[in-house]
Amino acid sequence: MGKIKNFVSRIRKVAWEHKKISITVLVIILVVGFMVWPKNTKPVLTEIAKKQDVVKTVSVTGNVDAQNIANLTFQTPETLSYVGVKLGDTVKKWQLIVSLDQTQLQATLRQAQQDFIAAQAVSERYYSSHNDVETYDQKVQRTAIDDAQNKAYDQMRKVEHDIANSSLYAPIAGIVTRMDAQDVGVNITPATTFTITDPNSLGFKMEVDEADIGQVKIGQNINVSLDSFPNNNITLKVNKIDFVSHLTSSGGNAFYVEALLDQQNNYRVGMSGNADIIIDSRSNVLSIQSSDIFDNNYVYVKTTKGFVKRQLSLGLQNDTQAQILSGLFEGDTVAIDPTSVPQNLIVKN
Repeated sequence: MGKIKNFVSRIRKVAWEHKKISITVLVIILVVGFMVWPKNTKPVLTEIAKKQDVVKTVSVTGNVDAQNIANLTFQTPETLSYVGVKLGDTVKKWQLIVSLDQTQLQATLRQAQQDFIAAQAVSERYYSSHNDVETYDQKVQRTAIDDAQNKAYDQMRKVEHDIANSSLYAPIAGIVTRMDAQDVGVNITPATTFTITDPNSLGFKMEVDEADIGQVKIGQNINVSLDSFPNNNITLKVNKIDFVSHLTSSGGNAFYVEALLDQQNNYRVGMSGNADIIIDSRSNVLSIQSSDIFDNNYVYVKTTKGFVKRQLSLGLQNDTQAQILSGLFEGDTVAIDPTSVPQNLIVKN
């Protein structure tokens, strides 16, 4: 016992006399111990390869629109003398909508008719008093007479046309959805518009970017969710794709794609919503998350010895899923995030 006390005492004495060296040695021991001491590594998250549906879609936004709309306008400014409908009314095809005051038009027509009769009389007198041989001055006079008669005739026909078009009739059956003028006595212009919308031609109109339009085909299914009916998912089919592109609000090119809606529901023009156009799909196929895959077609498969790098053959892919054609079996365990697999857990095949 005394020998042990003497040994410890000598160690303490040496350590005190060489305390700088002792502290350095102690620090080295601690660092080495920290590096080699077993650590609690973070568990690697995994998933099981299983069979499920893989669906590739193009996600877009859109709104309810009518494919059959009639915008009616007058060609001449005048005062409304008859208004036969109200905004929101249902009208039949060829029903009278509005009419202009024809008082001024009728007066203009009578004047135009008189001007034409007078011009015609001048022309008849000229031709009855001149033979086929004309002097140059007579030819000039005849040309002016003919021109005056033609202008008078054209003016008369124009006023007749204006009178014939002084009333607007609904060319389609539908609902009055726009009336820029709604009262008798209001002055209208050629820009004043009356719109009839056919409620039986409603569809969902989507804007598809030019980068995606090549994948969209007539007849493809569309899953639509309207903001007005968030709990009702609607399945439609593409029935129309614009042939000509248009500029978007951001300055890009896009195409309108349309799908007809069931007319037995309470849809309204302007309702907005989201849609997924189904480009392709596979049912009950082996698949994993796309985030499991690295270097285009590799995954880490968990085994009893660790994680093994495995090459895959892939099929249909979307933003979140990838179909597995070969390289995995149903029930295989795969690392969800390949970057989270520690190097010391990766083993060679």
